Amino acid sequence: MKKSTAWIELPPINQKHAPSRLLVFLPGDQSSAESFAPVAIAWQLKFPSALCMILQPPLGDGLWWEKHRSRRDAAASCARLVAQQVQDQQRLLGLLASQTALIGFAQGATVALELIRRSTRGQAHQDEASVLPLCSIVVAYAAQLARPLLAHEHVDCSVHLIHGDLDHRVPAIYGQQAYRSLKAAGADVTWDLLADATHTIGQDGVIVGTMRALHSIFRGRSKGRATTLH
Repeated sequence: MKKSTAWIELPPINQKHAPSRLLVFLPGDQSSAESFAPVAIAWQLKFPSALCMILQPPLGDGLWWEKHRSRRDAAASCARLVAQQVQDQQRLLGLLASQTALIGFAQGATVALELIRRSTRGQAHQDEASVLPLCSIVVAYAAQLARPLLAHEHVDCSVHLIHGDLDHRVPAIYGQQAYRSLKAAGADVTWDLLADATHTIGQDGVIVGTMRALHSIFRGRSKGRATTLH
């Protein structure tokens, strides 16, 4: 387990080859990069050839922004910084957006959803992070959108929303609203409501999340994408 000032890095379980996939974890709500490591390891068991990058929320208590700040502005600001980190890691590993998945929880899930918004309006001032796809899959636990999707915005990856029906910190209605907004924008999106699950990622959450991600990968292969190791 290699730790830097910004993230914890878990090398692939299968180290016979170079990493074939990048799993980026965005913790949130009282979880740090270190405390989120068991979730990443559980995911990595299904993706043994993947390198895991567990980002450290910049504030204490697993917060990406102070609760009194506007979620709309704060999530966008965090997303720009995360996008640069992920793109740097992709270049270092020689991996593409099609080989990258984002897994977020609470505020981290909101940042993940912010990262995949794309505008159909051509703007000369847009930077690489806001134009190029960052990933092919997002799994968002206890997520809510920072702001509604606009008419000119779209999402070009698979999104899997997972919520506990007993989550009182981020009630499931927010996940349902995100699902409807993403669906209306034409996104490839699913929403799973886990019975008797609270504001945490337990075994059921890992099972559903990895199942959804693998389904998206295999479905992509059936459309003619190049085969890669997991």
